[in-house]
Amino acid sequence: MTIVKSNLCPTCGGLLNIDIDKQMYVCSFCGVSFDYEYFREDNVKEVASKAVLRNEYGSAKDAYDFMLAKDPHDFEALRGLFLCKTRWTDMKQMFNDSEVDVSPDEPSLLNAIDKCLPEHKAYFEKVREALEELYHYRGLTAKAKSIEKKKTTAEKELSKLKSEYDYNARGFSDLCEEVWNADANTFRFIVTFTVIVPLGLLIYALLEKQWWLLVVMGILAVTIIGGYYLDKFFTAKTLTSRMIPFEKEIAELAEQYKAKDAEAEES
Repeated sequence: MTIVKSNLCPTCGGLLNIDIDKQMYVCSFCGVSFDYEYFREDNVKEVASKAVLRNEYGSAKDAYDFMLAKDPHDFEALRGLFLCKTRWTDMKQMFNDSEVDVSPDEPSLLNAIDKCLPEHKAYFEKVREALEELYHYRGLTAKAKSIEKKKTTAEKELSKLKSEYDYNARGFSDLCEEVWNADANTFRFIVTFTVIVPLGLLIYALLEKQWWLLVVMGILAVTIIGGYYLDKFFTAKTLTSRMIPFEKEIAELAEQYKAKDAEAEES
């Protein structure tokens, strides 16, 4: 019967040397020896499974290759080679999706589907189906995150426009309050040109009976006040028209995100 030519010591995990003369395996680390019978077919499965649990995938692969050399359809060996390739200790690790980094087209899995017996094919095909669903799920969540990012960007732009709109909508009293709270130099400048100078001109026009100056000042006052409110009106219209596309985009993105999130949850 064919024997395994290499393995790790089941006792300490050290490399085993082959003593041809004594027909034994000898561990160079702990000194334990095993005859060839230990590694015959009856023990290979146990040796391989223990090696997988110890994360000794190279040793496990040697054992599984030995098993497949005798029986190319061996279920445990085909599954074991897949575990060695994915570096999993058991198939339950598939359910920890954040740590799964194996493609549905992994060659060892495709080989298992191709080489296994008919009664085992459904098992490996289900594994591949689960991996395909996982990649589908990841695609959906990535798309949902992308939509959420776009939505957040649109919300920030809309928030800026709303702030501008609120600023533009402030009343005259708010403007006076802002002037009052301005620094000293700014306050003096504004008061000089909006209160003291016009008041001085008004007193001069009344004392000297310069009626034309009163008319000019009246026209100027009406123009300034009218221009101020017209500017507020058109600014409000412009900001409103600029906000509408963002509001529509946010609503559409919210629906898209909801749909993708629901689809991902179902997946």
